Amino acid sequence: MKQLLYRLCIAGLPIAASAQVMEKPYKIKHAEPLYVDLMRDLGAHRGEKEINVGMSYQEMGDYSAMQGFAEYEFAVADRLGLEVEMPFSLYRHSGAMTDLSSIPHSKVEGLKLAGQYTFLVARRAQVSMAIAFIHEFRFHSPYSVRHGKDFFYANSENPIFIAAKRWGRHVHTLLYTGPEWVFSAEPGQRQFAYQLNYSLHYMVEGNHFVGMEVNQEWTQHGWETMLHPQVKVSLSHHVALGLVTGVPTGHHRESPQLMTRLIVEP
Repeated sequence: MKQLLYRLCIAGLPIAASAQVMEKPYKIKHAEPLYVDLMRDLGAHRGEKEINVGMSYQEMGDYSAMQGFAEYEFAVADRLGLEVEMPFSLYRHSGAMTDLSSIPHSKVEGLKLAGQYTFLVARRAQVSMAIAFIHEFRFHSPYSVRHGKDFFYANSENPIFIAAKRWGRHVHTLLYTGPEWVFSAEPGQRQFAYQLNYSLHYMVEGNHFVGMEVNQEWTQHGWETMLHPQVKVSLSHHVALGLVTGVPTGHHRESPQLMTRLIVEP
């Protein structure tokens, strides 16, 4: 009798393992914007992770600006993703410039900590919705610290709502929106802004896509809008490269911006 029970348990192990695999929640594959990206895939499964490294270049008239970031994303549970990001900026004056006082100082901009939870995955409608929160510690440059400033000067809080829909096999839309508060110890330096980002992508097999990301921000000076045409090319199953162009609109005087993003899923 004991041997019979033992054999039944052994025979049932593959069935139990298969049932555990099938318990993974349903996930919709959405195109993720490249300029303002998500903390993790919508509906992410536990254990998924991703490393992103990016760099942008822009001519600012008297100087050029290179801004970059390194970030690590990981899903600690089904549909719950966390992110750690460190943005930085590098500035270089033009050869003909004599007054260097107007050039910003190169620095690590700060440290971003973020979380994202997908609370809705609607299979029939092919819609996913999530809420997220970003907290950023902002730093002064080494130059400012050497001249009496504190290393840490402000922090920001940014709650976010995200909604994405897949229209058939190829077309994807996504909305990313929320307020941002910047708190500073210096008098009169507290700020408020509201961001409204939406995107449209056409994805083909292999996770390649082309698309347009529209990034809008409201401040006390009114609305500012930037267009970010973009393309993503999958180099392998685990590595992809994103290319983005930033196009100013309205009264913006900045030159177009070029950005690359390397995406690695270990």
